[in-house]
Amino acid sequence: MDWMKSPRLKRALAISMEVALLTSFSTLIGTPPTLLAQGMSDGWLAEYKPPRTLGAPGRREGGGTRSPASCPVADKPLTALIPANNIGFTVAAYPSFSFYVPPVPAQASPLPIEFVLKDENDQEVYITTFMTTGKGGIVSISLPTYAGLPPLEVGKNYQWFLSMVCDSEQRSLDVFVQGSIQRVAPTAQLNNQLKVATPNNRPDVYAEAGMWFDALTTLAELRRSNPNNSAYSAEWEQLLKAVGLDSIAKEPLLPSTTTSASQMTPFQSLGDK
Repeated sequence: MDWMKSPRLKRALAISMEVALLTSFSTLIGTPPTLLAQGMSDGWLAEYKPPRTLGAPGRREGGGTRSPASCPVADKPLTALIPANNIGFTVAAYPSFSFYVPPVPAQASPLPIEFVLKDENDQEVYITTFMTTGKGGIVSISLPTYAGLPPLEVGKNYQWFLSMVCDSEQRSLDVFVQGSIQRVAPTAQLNNQLKVATPNNRPDVYAEAGMWFDALTTLAELRRSNPNNSAYSAEWEQLLKAVGLDSIAKEPLLPSTTTSASQMTPFQSLGDK
C-alpha cells in the first residue's frame, strides 16, 4: 500500500515499536520505563548474594522503653544498614559503615553518637564520637587510614557498636545497634571484574560477590556525588529492600564522615550544603 512508503510514517511506526518494546521489557523486570530510558548506571543492580553464614549476634534496630526524653521517639528507630543476620562482608582494609539516625528533639540536639569497633578478643580497635544536628537521615562512618589505625585483618570477625548517648551519666540508657563485619580476601574472579568495571558498575560487582559493605558504600558514594540521579536512587532502594530495610530506603543521605578517634564531626543534610 502507498501509505506504507511514507518516510515520516515509517519513522513514527519505528518509534512506536521502540516505546512498546521498552514498556514491555520494563514490565517484565519491574523497572519503570523512565529509568530505562534514562539508562541505569550501565545495568540494573545485581541481586545481593550474601555468603553462606549462620549469622552473628547483633541488633539491627535500636530502641527500648527505658530511654529518657532526650533521645528520639520516632516512627523509625536508629537502624544499622546491614543484612538481617547482623553480619556483612568486605574486601576493604578500611571499610565504611552506614546507619539511619532518627531526628532528635530540638531541646536535646546536638546529641553525641559513639561508634566503637572491637576485635575478636573484645579489645577496642577504634572509637569515635560525632554530634547530631537534629535531622534524621543516613550517615556513613569511614574508618580512617591515618591515626595509627591498623587495617582489618583478613578472616577475622570484628564487632561494632553505634550508640546514641541519651544520658552521658547513665550509659545503660543508650539507644544502640550492633553487628559484625569480616574482611575476606577477594577472589581472582572478583579482582578481574573490578579491573574492568566502571565506577557505575562497581556496586553491581560487589553485590553479586556478596560484599555487602562494599556494595553499599560504593553506591552511597555515587548517590552523594549525583544527588539528582534517579537511577542511583532506585538502585539504592533495591539494595536496601533486598535485606528487608524497606522502611528507610527513601531516607535522605547525610554527608559521609571520616573521623579520627579524637575528632568531633557534626553532619548535615545534603540539602543544607
